[in-house]
Amino acid sequence: KDGLPKDTFERGVELLGRQTLFAEGARGSCSERLMERFDLRGGKGADAQHYGLGIKEVWEVPEEKFRSGLVQHTLGWPLQTSVTDRVYGGSFLYHQEP
Repeated sequence: KDGLPKDTFERGVELLGRQTLFAEGARGSCSERLMERFDLRGGKGADAQHYGLGIKEVWEVPEEKFRSGLVQHTLGWPLQTSVTDRVYGGSFLYHQEP
């Protein structure tokens, strides 16, 4: 490798905005660099990093309870007991044919 771009190289796009949402994962390499560069862990008013865990399950339900195409989203349930709780949860339920 000589450090020169190949003929398939395409320069990245510069995104400018007042706020940027960066979603790479809990401990991604780009996230780590951003946290270090902008002192996001130790700066004044920095919040602790939040993590989430997702679990996927497939259930068989009685035919009378099944509604093809129904999508149900919950926010806060089953963990949150008040709007100020720092423990949160939620779910995504999709009814689909087997």
